[in-house]
Amino acid sequence: MICAMRRLTCALLFVSGLAQTPLAAAMARPEIEATLAAAMTQIVDQYVDPVDPRILMANGLQALKALPGAEQPSRQAAIEQSVLAAQQAEGMTPQTRILAGEILRFANGAPRETALNAALRGMVASLDAYSRVATSAELAPPPASVGLELTMRDGALTVVRPLPGSPGERVGIQAGDIVTSIDGRATERLPLPEAVALLRGTPGTPVMVALRRAGAGDTIVVQPVRGPVQAPPTVRWEMHGAVAVIRVAAFDSTTGGKLREAFDAVSARADAPLAGLVLDLRGNAGGLLDVSEQVAGLVLREGSRIGSLLGRTPADARPLRARDHVVPHDVPVVVLVDHRTAAGAEIVAAAMQDHRRALLIGAKTVGAGTIQTVLALPADQGALVLTTARVHRAGGDPLDAVGVSPDLLLDDATRQIAVHADMAADFNPTVLQQVRMAVATAPAGADVAVLAALAALKPATSKPQ
Repeated sequence: MICAMRRLTCALLFVSGLAQTPLAAAMARPEIEATLAAAMTQIVDQYVDPVDPRILMANGLQALKALPGAEQPSRQAAIEQSVLAAQQAEGMTPQTRILAGEILRFANGAPRETALNAALRGMVASLDAYSRVATSAELAPPPASVGLELTMRDGALTVVRPLPGSPGERVGIQAGDIVTSIDGRATERLPLPEAVALLRGTPGTPVMVALRRAGAGDTIVVQPVRGPVQAPPTVRWEMHGAVAVIRVAAFDSTTGGKLREAFDAVSARADAPLAGLVLDLRGNAGGLLDVSEQVAGLVLREGSRIGSLLGRTPADARPLRARDHVVPHDVPVVVLVDHRTAAGAEIVAAAMQDHRRALLIGAKTVGAGTIQTVLALPADQGALVLTTARVHRAGGDPLDAVGVSPDLLLDDATRQIAVHADMAADFNPTVLQQVRMAVATAPAGADVAVLAALAALKPATSKPQ
């Protein structure tokens, strides 16, 4: 998922969930119809694929059937009649009136608020895995959390790591733990942003977290207390002789500036002119689209095509171009990727590979090549997060559901390295031998991927005797 920072804040990359913002005490028909009409218009006009508004209406109506207050057969039958009427209605106005009429049959207050939210979610749920409804409370990050970096792995909510000194670390949560429930809410099939939101809240409040851990027979239950959590830096760097290793953990609003500062710092500290760069994008789930352009532009030649957006509006149908390069073109680059590298980080890795600017080492990436745009709803009703474009590589191939296959495939567990089939015939055998030797002889606990990258850069950094 890549957030396009064009219409609204993109804090929603990390915050989502079930928290409801209190609405007006009385929800009248005009307010409901205005919200439904705005949602319909945004989806029909801006979603990446054409959408039949009658299908949206039908999905919104069907979602009401699962709510308390709609269990009776007569109520279910009435909703089905409304579905048929909406499918026959011509134009958005009569369709929204039909759906609003069913929402108004729920009692005013919380039941009606829930019905409106359910209808909106039903409309959006049929689109794709990334489009969703966000409440107004989700547009600003809450003040406290438990400090876990999470990912979805084979459908399970998995801890990548607890942040150092965080409430999660203090209660013993470990990397690799699978979170099975949060305050009694099962996490199976729960979208990652909603799981993150359940862990966030008021400072000083506890949250019950159930864990499944490899080797532990029983479920582990911990109760961290939410507190202020300092976000880890998105850019870190270190020198290995005259080679810089720069780790970029995410693409947020600070990443471009921090990365430029890191380039300046490593250039100043190198014992000799910068002889190589390792750009570590492992675990980078992406972030802001314009930051992806900035990061790729720092390395690629000015004006190089990074990729392109394919959508239905001018803002979502355009080329992505490199600008403001910093790294000298004669400095060799290795990019590290893995099975968690996604979205904006995949755009950068693919562009480097397509322009033969970098050697990619690691594992095949996620394949999250779509753009999400946050579109506000009226009357403080929150926002829609809609997929508005797909990303294609500089060479024209799609990223979504395909991902990026590295040039050298590294299996950390077996310490096996293999050349991608497309490069096998022409790959430098000396470089391959050096990389395989570095991987095979890496000491226990070493970062094998970094050692492989340094070995790949060795011919460029070695000086003749």
